[in-house]
Amino acid sequence: MNPVSESDLLLKAYQRAFRPELEAVVRSYCLDDGAFVLDSPCGDGFYTGLFAGHMQGGTLVATDRLTECLERARGAVHPKSARLAVEFAQADAYRLPFRNDSFDLVWCAQSFITLDDPVRALRELARVVRPGGRIAVLETDEYHHALLSWPVGLEQAVQRAIREESRARFGTGGKFAQARRLRTAFLEAGLTPLGKQSVVADRAAPFGLAEREFLVRHLRSLREFVRMELTPREMIELERATDPDRADSLLNRPDAELTCLAAICQATKGQLPQDGA
Repeated sequence: MNPVSESDLLLKAYQRAFRPELEAVVRSYCLDDGAFVLDSPCGDGFYTGLFAGHMQGGTLVATDRLTECLERARGAVHPKSARLAVEFAQADAYRLPFRNDSFDLVWCAQSFITLDDPVRALRELARVVRPGGRIAVLETDEYHHALLSWPVGLEQAVQRAIREESRARFGTGGKFAQARRLRTAFLEAGLTPLGKQSVVADRAAPFGLAEREFLVRHLRSLREFVRMELTPREMIELERATDPDRADSLLNRPDAELTCLAAICQATKGQLPQDGA
């Protein structure tokens, strides 16, 4: 198995810090004993594990194109019910090995940034969800993912730097803003949007171990990403504001607050029935 990357460690820290809010989202789905649910791409299996703990029966399928992800996912899944069948399949997100109209719910979380063509992936998810079933996509927007009590001038500089570095690396400033494009992507894929839900997690100082680990990793990743786009003075200010050893940093101030945001958009295929139909 390949070593775990820094981005993987950051994602795991996010999942640990905000597990209560993420688990509540999964538990909001009413799934009967015969439900068929797909998690694709499943990544490390965090959400597959949440669904396995929630479902009382039916079939839960997790797919990913990477063998190491499937291995991690298998280790993360512990069904609570003997009536639940859990299956794993190595598969490309653009070519899923399932028949049309197979699943009641298709779940896709924090995967669009790794996909070259999210709309094409959505079309494939639409193919395998049954008519009237749901496609649910959870994504974040790096510009508004972790809200902290930044000095206003520094926050503006960091936001500008994220945009410019994203343009330099990916040709667009929106690569890290997947959440704001979900409804557009659904429409481009020929799906009918069903609505959007914000996942909000609020924390205040003193931060717990899980929240602190997330913040340390998040801010370290942020510093590395924007380094080339900030002036030397701005970089010094950023390093001071995010230094985990400084008493006056964003991690340690007694008045520090954190709001972490994600968004879930849902869609179905076909048209919704009109009132009175």
